[in-house]
Formats: sequence, C-alpha cells, structure tokens
Amino acid sequence: MNPSEYVRAVLMELVNTPSTPDTDMSAILALAQAYVEELGLRPVVHRDIMALEASSGAGGVLFNGHLDTVPVASGWTKEPGRVEGDVLYGRGTADMKAGCAASLAAARSLLDQGIPVSLLFTTDEETTMKGAMKLASSDLVRHAAAVVVGEPSSLRVIASEKGILWYRATTRGRTAHGSLPHLGENAVFLMARALPRLELFSRPKAPLEEVTVNLGAIRGGSTPNVVADRCEVDLDCRYPPSVRPEEVEALLRNAFEEAGVPAELERFHEVPAAEVPRDAPHVLLLRQLARTEVVGVTYGTEMAHYAKHNPRCAVFGPGAPEMCHVPDERVSLSEVVRGAEILSSFAARTTPHT
Repeated sequence: MNPSEYVRAVLMELVNTPSTPDTDMSAILALAQAYVEELGLRPVVHRDIMALEASSGAGGVLFNGHLDTVPVASGWTKEPGRVEGDVLYGRGTADMKAGCAASLAAARSLLDQGIPVSLLFTTDEETTMKGAMKLASSDLVRHAAAVVVGEPSSLRVIASEKGILWYRATTRGRTAHGSLPHLGENAVFLMARALPRLELFSRPKAPLEEVTVNLGAIRGGSTPNVVADRCEVDLDCRYPPSVRPEEVEALLRNAFEEAGVPAELERFHEVPAAEVPRDAPHVLLLRQLARTEVVGVTYGTEMAHYAKHNPRCAVFGPGAPEMCHVPDERVSLSEVVRGAEILSSFAARTTPHT
C-alpha cells in the first residue's frame, strides 16, 4: 500500500469510528492500537486515562495526537465519510484524526528506514486533557528529540498558544413573589449590570496579544413568578503567554467591582499558555521543510502540558484550523500525505544518528 492509499484507508476508518465525548473511547483506542501493532510496535495502553503510547527506541521524535472529537451537531450538508475529489468530510477529519493518520504514516516510513520514533494518542483533549497532563512528565515526552502535536495548522508551524481559564461567576439576590419584585433583589439584573464590562474583552484589536473573555453560558432564576435569587455565567478567558493567570482573575474581579456588583468567582478549568522560541533549531527546521511560516494561535492544545517538560515542542499538522468544530468539517487527503512526508523528513533529520 503506497503512502496515499495508507493515509486514505487509515483516516477514513478513524473518521468512521465515533469518538465524541458521550462515546465509549474503547473502540477508537482499540483501532489506534491495531494500527500501531501493524507497524510492529508494542503499544502501552493506559486504561485509567484511555491513552496509548508506543516507541521503537529512545532518541526519536514523538508524534502526538488526540483521537476524540467534539459532538457532530447540526447544520451538515455532507454525509460524514463522504469523499469528493481530494476532500474527505466528517467530524474529526481536520480536528484531528488527519494529524493522527499523518503521524502513523510518518512512523511507518521512519520504521522502514530504521529510525526510532514514538507515538502518543489521547482521547480527552476536547474535554479535560487529563491524559496529556498525566503523561507530560513521562520519559517518553521528556527525552524525545522533539514533540510534534499534530493539530490542524494548515501545515504552518505553531510556536505559541494562548492559555485557557474557565470561570463560573455567580451573583446572589433575594427571592420574592413575581408580583412584588421590588421586595426582592434580582440576581439576573445584578449580573446584567456587569456584563457590559465583560463584553469589552470580547472585541480585541489584537487577539493574540490581549486577554479575551467569552460568555459561553448563563443560568438564572427558576420560574417567571419568582424573583431570581441566583445567576451564573460561564466565562472562557484566553490569555497570551506574557500574562499570568492571576492577572486574568484580577481583571474579572475588577470588572464586577467597577459595575458595583458583588460576585463569586470559581475557576473550573485551566490550560496554561505555551511558547517556544521561534528561532529554536527544531522550529526553524520544521519551517524550512514545510516551506511555511511560524505563527501563534488563540486556542490551546496539549502542547501546553508537554512544553513544560520538553522545550522542543511545536504544533504542526494537516487541516485548516477554521475547520475545527464546524458543520461539513473536511480535510484535503493530499495535504495529509504531504504532512506525513514533512513529519518523516523532520524526524529523520532531528533524530541523533547512532
């Protein structure tokens, strides 16, 4: 099977195997395990975090990817798994089963050349990243010649990404009968006073350099004839590597204080910002091989955890970032093949010769 045929066959089977958050990840993990075993490697499966790692020897490059996807959702006009010309449609095509297929194809090529290589696949990147957090300090990650996270980058080299902080802000009021609202204190109205202050952070002039805040969910009250005594909003805050998490929380607290609204803040999810030098040898080599540019992004990946233990990290993979989480998600099959070729060349030139 030539590289193009291999990539197409692997990617189509990965895409046709559901791995949304409500799915048992056993099937997609078993499929990945079978592909790794076909390469002649002995995978180690971490059942507690539903992750898989494999290595042919020390000193090689580590290719990382996540096998899980976001829910399929509505609005699709193309049947998942449909191929039109060079394009494959389906949830996870770009984000990021294409990167996983490219990693497997690159590993296949490297093993044929007798070059050591390692693989690490997780199944919870879209939710908790517990797999990456647990394995980030492992010898597999720390001692890798480089760690390449295969998230969709349009084959550009990503050297920095913003951190993620999710907060739940709560305002509290006093309940009363709906016919006598003046006898209570409406927690929803209290929250409404603060929202314009938060909205200012949703329209950045320089998204990569500024803190942004997205209001993702709001909950308040129980029924129309009762004054709401509680209101909650879930906030997605993104911050550049130059900003500390404490500064983001201070920004939120200040917004509520300026509005004159007492509020409780609870942080319930965090992914650190990550940045590697754009002139680092591994970044320059990957850029040279891909004939592309080095960029920063507003979203977070598992590199955020790996970079704390191995500075030789980068994000690089097939697929367009704007295809993530949208209807009619798709990827160019030829781009996946080219991505695999670049990854193979990068690993061959990065791995120390013995």
